[in-house]
Amino acid sequence: MADENNQGNGTTKPGTTGTATASQTKPDAAKLPEPYEKATRHTIDIDGRALHYSATVGTILIDTPKVKPAASVFFTAFALLDDDGKTDTTRPVTYVFNGGPGSSTTFLLMGSIAPKRIEVPDAAPVPAAPYRLEDNPYTLLPISDLVFIDAPGAGFSEIADKAKPELWSVDGDVAGFSAFIRAYSSKYHRWNSPKYVLGESYGTTRGATLAYRLQQDGVALNGLTLISNILDYAYTLDTSDQFYVGYFPTYASVAQYHGRAGKGVEPAEHLKAARAFANGPLRLALAAGASLDDDVKHRVAERYAELTGLDAKYVYDSDLRVVDMRFRKELLRDEERIVGRYDGRVAGYDLDRMNDEETFVIDDAYLDPAYSSLANAYLRDELGWDRTPERRGFADFDWDATEAGKGWTWWHRQPEMTKSSWGRNIPFPNVVPDLAAAIAHQPTLKVLIGNGVYDLCTPFGQTEYDIDHLGLPKPLRGNVAFTYYPAGHMLYSSEPSLAKFSDDLKRFYAADVPGLRAIDERPAVPAPDIRL
Repeated sequence: MADENNQGNGTTKPGTTGTATASQTKPDAAKLPEPYEKATRHTIDIDGRALHYSATVGTILIDTPKVKPAASVFFTAFALLDDDGKTDTTRPVTYVFNGGPGSSTTFLLMGSIAPKRIEVPDAAPVPAAPYRLEDNPYTLLPISDLVFIDAPGAGFSEIADKAKPELWSVDGDVAGFSAFIRAYSSKYHRWNSPKYVLGESYGTTRGATLAYRLQQDGVALNGLTLISNILDYAYTLDTSDQFYVGYFPTYASVAQYHGRAGKGVEPAEHLKAARAFANGPLRLALAAGASLDDDVKHRVAERYAELTGLDAKYVYDSDLRVVDMRFRKELLRDEERIVGRYDGRVAGYDLDRMNDEETFVIDDAYLDPAYSSLANAYLRDELGWDRTPERRGFADFDWDATEAGKGWTWWHRQPEMTKSSWGRNIPFPNVVPDLAAAIAHQPTLKVLIGNGVYDLCTPFGQTEYDIDHLGLPKPLRGNVAFTYYPAGHMLYSSEPSLAKFSDDLKRFYAADVPGLRAIDERPAVPAPDIRL
């Protein structure tokens, strides 16, 4: 949604909503605002019990090796209060962020596990204001204090011009978030609190790397929750065979939702068939390339069409390689409708029916104004934030720029001894080795992988592939649990999915690593039939 963008990297989107003028977004390092905060007290009823909590909106200054101070990072924190109105620093604290990169944390703040939640229609157009904010019965606050963080230059966070080359990069961004968490721990006495991180979309790229970086900086996480994952950008950059294999199960899920495939079949059985086809016949057919027998190609196209609702000739003419954008345009073409990128349950109308590309992303257009508007109202009117500049949905870097500090620097330095023919420094983020290193260095680290089965932005099939390639020793493979939701990229936008997500999180926080087996929902993977 508004924390991502479609610029060929698979997860990002130009943030126009709430974007400030250039004069508002270019503070000099010496002119960054002094740290400032406002605290208010509130009550919420959960299961018939009144819980009192504090809400703090504020900023913390962070440094980079070259610029001090480098950024003023905005956060929204919620802490449970005891009968004396005091916080308990022995409670868990969870650091939460959206992705982008360069996104504000608006969607997770307003829609997921905070004490308040926006009320909007699910997978449908959203009327214009006024919007409604309600107490959130699915908040994680009963078991963890919560800190929602805006990335430097986004939301209400500000960044010094001289710090942009460092902070607007894969590794600099992670270093900045580590600096914030350590500074927050010092200011609010959370160094000895159990610590969790929850990241969404590019926030999973950040989160996996952050778990490892925090260890190097003296902080061990108790748990890591990654939802709507993208851990390796390689398959999106070259649309490799794995790109098409990873997307296929989601195509099948979306097609069944819209009644174009799997009629009369249980969703779990339809997905089982889609996974088996994707990881068997489709993978082999794609690997064969031009050497694939034409009769076999026709049969593969027919099975592909049967599972996804597309026309077999269209699949064949696409060389069995239907990119996600074309799938979204083609599935409901006879109805003159397209399906959403972030939530394939959503369907709407496009202005150029014959173009392979949509003229706008319909699900983003439905939700972005509501979330952005209500975030401003909530933070300013209810929680008391009264500073300028205005809130920005995205940092104002140029997606097409290659110069450090003007665009996003995609290079990533992987952990030492990572297998590579290139070396540790690679020109795109593949953070699978970082996550593996974090688990290996800390065998008590537990990881929850959340997946929306209708997510056409970060498909769950690719995430399963990435986790299968962590390269962990067998005793550590149980440190990762999968959960699945009948929703899209923002899996919490569906209330039934949010209810399940909240319950899964509570079980995850209560479990030790062996206990993750009871949470893991990933279907058993059949042993491959490898005959020599």
